[in-house]
Amino acid sequence: MLNYTIISGSIRQNRNSHRVSLHLMERINSEPNSKAQLIDLAEANLPVMTDLWDKHPQHTEAYTKLADTLKNSDAFIWVSPEYNGSYTAALKNFIDHFPKQAFYRKPVGVVSVSTGALGGIRGAMNMQELALAVQAYALPQMLLVPQVTAKFDSAGAVTDETFSKQLNLFVTELTWLSDALKNKVDSNQ
Repeated sequence: MLNYTIISGSIRQNRNSHRVSLHLMERINSEPNSKAQLIDLAEANLPVMTDLWDKHPQHTEAYTKLADTLKNSDAFIWVSPEYNGSYTAALKNFIDHFPKQAFYRKPVGVVSVSTGALGGIRGAMNMQELALAVQAYALPQMLLVPQVTAKFDSAGAVTDETFSKQLNLFVTELTWLSDALKNKVDSNQ
């Protein structure tokens, strides 16, 4: 069983990227031997990072649950809109709350969303660099979602069936990498 954690990286009201997070969770949960859960940063409500989660002055049970979720994940999907050529401050703040060990040698698939035509490629590339910085393995195949409101409805259903090919490729590639890395880790224990 592969355990995925999808991090929905926008905290804005009426965020379009959350549509994609919801779809990916449903899509992965429909696969045999895969389980996806969602961390919605709008609900996590983390303060600005001043120290790692276990040393934070406002350390709560919620931090411990988030840390356990990260620890028990085999792979991650980071979903963010592109803001000014990068990903959201909320996503960076979340990642910085936890030690690199939470992501160490785990695959990260990055998804960038925009209402424009390019799908947030600069944000996706910056998320791949962030994955490398926390010693994770960035999936080379990025999922870029241009004109997101024409591709997904507010509940996360695909409204543009021609986009399904990119979704399927992304999930297939992430599953392959996740399975390969998990098998490597399992064989070394």
